[in-house]
Amino acid sequence: MHSARVLTHPALARQRFRQLVQVPDPLLDLVEASLVIAQEDHPGLDITHYLGQVDSWTGVVLERVEGSRDVERIVTAVNHLLFEEEGFHGEDEDYYDPRSALLNETLDRHAGLPITLSILYIEISRRIGMDVSGVALPGRFLVKFTGDFGEVVVDPFDGGRVLSKPELQTLLDTLYGGGVRLREHHLRSFSRREILARELAQLKAAYLARHDIGRAAASIDRLLILDDRDASELRDRAALAMQLHSYHEAIGCLERYLTLVPGADDSRRVREQILYLRSWLNAN
Repeated sequence: MHSARVLTHPALARQRFRQLVQVPDPLLDLVEASLVIAQEDHPGLDITHYLGQVDSWTGVVLERVEGSRDVERIVTAVNHLLFEEEGFHGEDEDYYDPRSALLNETLDRHAGLPITLSILYIEISRRIGMDVSGVALPGRFLVKFTGDFGEVVVDPFDGGRVLSKPELQTLLDTLYGGGVRLREHHLRSFSRREILARELAQLKAAYLARHDIGRAAASIDRLLILDDRDASELRDRAALAMQLHSYHEAIGCLERYLTLVPGADDSRRVREQILYLRSWLNAN
């Protein structure tokens, strides 16, 4: 039976997100953090229900692999459960629909973007004791298992297909027309905080495409919780603050931006913006 659906104030969801991302990166629960992101935008979201779903799926996989740490057996078990029994599949028909970047929507519809499907795949695998991380190939987010066996790369957006090096090169060729060779840096493991940042960046882009300035600004606020020294996000946040007529906040963001990158190409224009905003506030 589902737990009661309780409204949560967005400020409480923001506080919970801040708490979750303060833990050491290997302990950061991507599912819970992603659901808290969704809960801030949709305060009635029942996080307990979704966490229970993921725990239940994890239990099924654990039972089937019988304590094995054989990566092939584990990938086969996760793939069978998620993509054959539960029917999860990749869907990018509306890349700029904010729902596509929210994990609860992926769990409800059993369909999603590479980032949300990878988060689910990573967390089930992590819960059964595997060393697993995200990999951001241009145009596709993937899952990487690491161990004595070396590295195994899986594409949850394509039904959990295990990708060989030539197949990874083909993904690059699709985007760059053969002009970029697969290098070690392409398969760099993303930290859990970086994965959440990727998810929030997608959410930000989706809200901007819908001209939902308030929620786009909230996405940037959470990106800045992950990295308060991200100068480009501070500049973007200032621009949204001005659209929201939050001029004091815009000035604060612009001043922090200049502190971080005093020699930026646009520093002169940013200083002029600050002077203009201060003059306007003094006059009104």
